[in-house]
Amino acid sequence: MDDLEFRRTIYADPNCDSKALRDAAANDPAKQQFWEEMKQLDKELLQTARVPLPDGLAQRLMLKQSMQAHKQQQRRRRWHLSIAASVIVLFSVSLTLWQKQDVDLSQHALAHVYHDANALQVDENVPLEQINAKLASFGGQFTDDIGKVYYANFCDFNRVKSLHMVIEGEHGKVTVFVIPHKDNQTLEARFNDRQYQGRGMALQQANLILVGEDQQSLQKVQDKLQGRMLFSA
Repeated sequence: MDDLEFRRTIYADPNCDSKALRDAAANDPAKQQFWEEMKQLDKELLQTARVPLPDGLAQRLMLKQSMQAHKQQQRRRRWHLSIAASVIVLFSVSLTLWQKQDVDLSQHALAHVYHDANALQVDENVPLEQINAKLASFGGQFTDDIGKVYYANFCDFNRVKSLHMVIEGEHGKVTVFVIPHKDNQTLEARFNDRQYQGRGMALQQANLILVGEDQQSLQKVQDKLQGRMLFSA
């Protein structure tokens, strides 16, 4: 389950207990934290909604409404419009700030490798023609053979349509991502965690990210791909 689907599901039902959600949260501490925060928010909203009304409040309100019906309608209308306008402004500002947050491609690449671990298990022996057909949507192509490709498919890389490949390295498989440029992206030239090493580089129209267990393999794959990847003007 990708990040966008995970968040949509949680927004729709914070207390959803599907296996897909549990698996996604178990493999990503950030998802687990987000889920817990949404559960807590939902719980607080429910508790607020259950606060009992003071005795006689309904009768007093009905009496007041009957005596000042027109005046109350005007006030209520202005209040509703004010609240609606405030919500719209708050949502617009929040959405703008959220969209402008920098996306760390390096850390997202590591998370993507763990999340889509099945890609490292398949052997589809993808031909170069099929890979270039996918790269064409980004304006790119490989001008020469890049070796054995176990897997190649489009993926949602933090809400950006990208190409996810697994190719043969000198000492094991190497995961390769080709991500079109966006304004809010950041990318480290080298990164790692306890299991994987990573390299990132900006090309003409996209970022190229490599993730694998052996740094030497990454260097050789990087040199090969950079020398054979061409983008149209």
